[in-house]
Amino acid sequence: MRRTIPLAALVAVTLGLTACGGDPEPAASSAARPAATSSATASSSASPSESASGAGGLYVALGDSLAAGYQPGGAELRDTAYPALTATRLGAAGGDLTLENLGCSGETTTSLVKGGTCDFPAGSQLEQAEKLLEESSDVALVTIDIGGNDLLRCVRGGAKIDTACVTAGVGTVKKNLPATLERLRAAAGPDVPVLVLGYYNPWLAAKALDQPVEGVDEAAKAYTALSAAIESAAKKSGTTFVGLDQAFSTNDTTPTTINGRSVPKNAAQICTLTNICTAADIHLTDEGAATVARVLAKAAQKAGVS
Repeated sequence: MRRTIPLAALVAVTLGLTACGGDPEPAASSAARPAATSSATASSSASPSESASGAGGLYVALGDSLAAGYQPGGAELRDTAYPALTATRLGAAGGDLTLENLGCSGETTTSLVKGGTCDFPAGSQLEQAEKLLEESSDVALVTIDIGGNDLLRCVRGGAKIDTACVTAGVGTVKKNLPATLERLRAAAGPDVPVLVLGYYNPWLAAKALDQPVEGVDEAAKAYTALSAAIESAAKKSGTTFVGLDQAFSTNDTTPTTINGRSVPKNAAQICTLTNICTAADIHLTDEGAATVARVLAKAAQKAGVS
């Protein structure tokens, strides 16, 4: 049985970890790739650019800690992160892909382009992806999740959301992401699916658990605005937005029992698919990573990856 953190502790720590709070996520470890280092102490089970076995087309995954497989305590479990699970699902369906997971914990829409969070041989994560895509004669798929870390440092005093800061963060995503996705589209070529992942809303769990924190509503709205900005950028760039609302039951408020308490289904899903209700950490559980992989693999197959 998963341990449930007391509500007061959950609020205090969650505010420091989620959309707008505290320090950025830990970056990839110095053990990552030969030329991919950072000063953080989080460990990584595989290099961000290490290829998964596969004789088929190239699958390049970009992103932040979700792509890197970050877990509570600092480990990066890339073998069970959603890109690896997506590749496995597609492989089981006949698409034998070679995965290059460039995910970098702490990456923002700015550092993805300019570098500085993780070190890549080509410069930035985006430049590394462009190099891989342009040099490959058989690109099958590109996926990316980015933008969550742009809503940083928007909690004031640990219990109040700075709405102006949140608005600025979403504005940064709106400014940076379209051009980034256009560059990925150009590097991958017109026929390669470029799937842009939306975010889930961890504040649904906080609201359902009656967290007495000023600004919870603003934080929840920030995630909604973030996904809207990402979806808009995807449309502008000719890439494909892949939302998580259905998989995470975002709009389903049907009463559901979890840990002996009745909460809306969307809150129960957040508690199950992330570590927020057990470790005050918004990152995906194993079940959450598998759920995202299922959604992405389905979208990839619909786009023609086989």
